[in-house]
Amino acid sequence: MSRYFGIVSYNGAGYSGFQRQNEEPSIQGELERVLSFLTGLDIQIAGAGRTDAGVHALGQTFTFDCGKPLAKDIVKKINKLLPKDINVLKVVECEPNFHARHSNCGKRYFYRLLPEGRRPFEVDILAQLGRDDFDASRFYEAIMVFKGEHDFKSFTSKAEDVDNFIRNISDIRVDEEDGVITTSFTGNGFMTYQIRLMMGAAIKVALGQLEVIDIKKALESETRKVLSYKAPAEGLYLDQVYYEFEPGIQFALPHD
Repeated sequence: MSRYFGIVSYNGAGYSGFQRQNEEPSIQGELERVLSFLTGLDIQIAGAGRTDAGVHALGQTFTFDCGKPLAKDIVKKINKLLPKDINVLKVVECEPNFHARHSNCGKRYFYRLLPEGRRPFEVDILAQLGRDDFDASRFYEAIMVFKGEHDFKSFTSKAEDVDNFIRNISDIRVDEEDGVITTSFTGNGFMTYQIRLMMGAAIKVALGQLEVIDIKKALESETRKVLSYKAPAEGLYLDQVYYEFEPGIQFALPHD
């Protein structure tokens, strides 16, 4: 039995999320369907993490076990059978104990926001507010409050957490181009809805509906009180998953 590591990108607009669902289409379900067909085996994959319904990915990772060698052109074969909004970038044999979720040491996400105007052809890949009262400077001040190590219990839908909701966001960057504000987050881990709730709070500040001090109080509070506004899913992208070493590198070396 060999273990394989893969990287996949997808437009999540037409899916219930990454995780397999019984009745709804999912990224995991599509990957397992195609891999099982190609191998003639029951293939089950493990992703680096879940993405919500409508959320996209440029570099989602996954691992799976297979009892037979894969074809050299397996990536080409997989993509030929996948829907056009899913694209596998890489599949390599990896270390037997490597796991896409348990072995990762961090992730980077970014969120694309169009505060003013509308772009009809980008409705599935860009969060569009359609507002003309968005204060970008207030947004920047608010979103930067989340940088560093904090207790994020008020910025996730999780009721319990083994790490006591403590996460470290090591880097937050905000860039603006052609009216689109792109905010990237790099950290050691993110909980369910965390980025969308952080973005939602910062957007509320930018619209004058919340104050920066309210975010600071939520981070410092001993009582969990989830802030109500969750930014739309279509603006969020899983950009990259980090590992301490490159998965499968030992298998890429020539054997004696």
